[in-house]
This record gives sequence, structure tokens and C-alpha cells, in this order.
Amino acid sequence: MERWSVYYTLHNVMLSLHRESAKRRRRARTRSRANAGRIFPARAAGDARRVRVGRVPFAAWVLPGLVCGLGCARFGQPAGAALPPRALEAEAGLAERDSRIERTSRLTFAWRGREPGFRGSGTGVARVQPPDRARLDLFLDNGETAAIAALVGDELRVPGALPLELVPPPALLWAALGVFRPGDRAQVLEGRRADGALELHLRLPGGDSVRYRLRGRRVAEAAVLSGGAVVQRVEVSGPRAGSDYPSEATYRNLRDYRELKLQLESSEDAEPFPPYIWDPGRE
Repeated sequence: MERWSVYYTLHNVMLSLHRESAKRRRRARTRSRANAGRIFPARAAGDARRVRVGRVPFAAWVLPGLVCGLGCARFGQPAGAALPPRALEAEAGLAERDSRIERTSRLTFAWRGREPGFRGSGTGVARVQPPDRARLDLFLDNGETAAIAALVGDELRVPGALPLELVPPPALLWAALGVFRPGDRAQVLEGRRADGALELHLRLPGGDSVRYRLRGRRVAEAAVLSGGAVVQRVEVSGPRAGSDYPSEATYRNLRDYRELKLQLESSEDAEPFPPYIWDPGRE
């Protein structure tokens, strides 16, 4: 009986300590929320507006961590069996052949974009023409033009007022259309098969590199790496019924905290487009 009495006493002591510890944790959380309300009043009030800490936007130091945490790891050190050099060149050639534009088409889509200090949405039109031409026009909800970019092969063309650094590089713009086109001067570095997908890593002429993930020789994901770190990426979903193009594409610039999401609404064959549309700077 004495033994059970001791056990019962110890049990009560431990239970009391556990309850007291839980009370302290609740009080600490309450104080933390109160302090958060003083430091980040908009967040505490449920306001979705960006809050500034000093001169740095709240989104500028939280969003990149979230984006990288969700996305950058997928293009970390690749896993799977490495392909021999001859197989690498063959796979890259087949991917470029099987994903290239086959017919002239006009696509319409909805878009949403965000960057520090701006959020916008609207509609867009993409015009594509074999063998290697594409043009993207974004319009705001009020009908104003938000952005224009054209691709002729591996050359990116934009109006003179739009800095090139604000536009994804050609390899990623092509990837947003599901097209594997790293560029004629890209050099295949390595490749492997992992999780039912083919991964190819290529060096670009400027010194950066681009890594692709392909399924069925169609682009599922592409990322530009600088210094071994992902700095820009595109993720695409499979084509919708009756279309050769991704149903959705998301572009992220992890350095500048920009994101652009495109959602395909329609795709239809078209007659060849007038040549001048491929040079938006001269229209």
C-alpha cells in the first residue's frame, strides 16, 4: 500500500507540474500575440496589406523563404542513375523535337502577378507559329497593356521601354509553353532519370545553367541556376484536353520576389500571323 501511495503522490506531482507548464506556455503565446499586434498592427488586425519593418517590406524577407522552402529543394542535388554522355545528347535532341511547336495557334489565358509594391491580374494572348516564334501580350483588367514579349528562336524581343531584366529568359519563356528549347549554344552537362521523370542540366552561354524536369519529353519544370542556386523557375502542368499547351504555368523570380501565374482558357488554330508582330519594338 505504501508503494502505491508513493506512486500516486508522484503522479499528482507530475500532473501539477504539467498543468503549470501548460499555463506558462499559454501566457507566453498571449504575450507574443500582443507584441505582434504592436510590431505588425496590420497583420494582427487581419489586414493582408504588406507591412514594412524599417525600410524592408515584410513580404521581401518572408515570401522568399517560403518560396524557396517549397520549391528550391526540388532542384537540389539530383537523385537517380546518371545517363552516359551519348544518351544525354540523344535525350536532349528527342525532347526538343517532341516538344516543339507544330502548328500556328492563338491562346488566351488569365494571369495574376505580384512583386514588391504591385499586384495585378487580367487577361492575355499568346500567338505561336512554327518553327520558333511566340509572342505574349498581357492586359490589365481595365484593358491597358501590361507587358509584351516576343521570342524568335532564342532571341527575346521587347518594346524599348521594358527592361530585359524584368522578363524571364528565353529558355524559361519557352518552358512556360511546355517547349524544351535551352538554346543552340547550351551545353548538356548531366542528366538522370528520377521518379519517372528525366532531368537534364545544361550550361548557358552567359555562365548560368538551366535544369529541366521532363515527363514524356514535355517540360514539367525548368529552373535557372546562378552560382549553384536557383534564381528563377517555371512550373507547368499537363496540357488540357484538346490542347498541346500547359493548362497552367507559374514563373517565379526568387531574387526579385516576382511571380506570374498563367491559366490557359482557350487554344485554337490560326492563320499565319503578320511578320511585324514578332518585333514589338517596331510596331
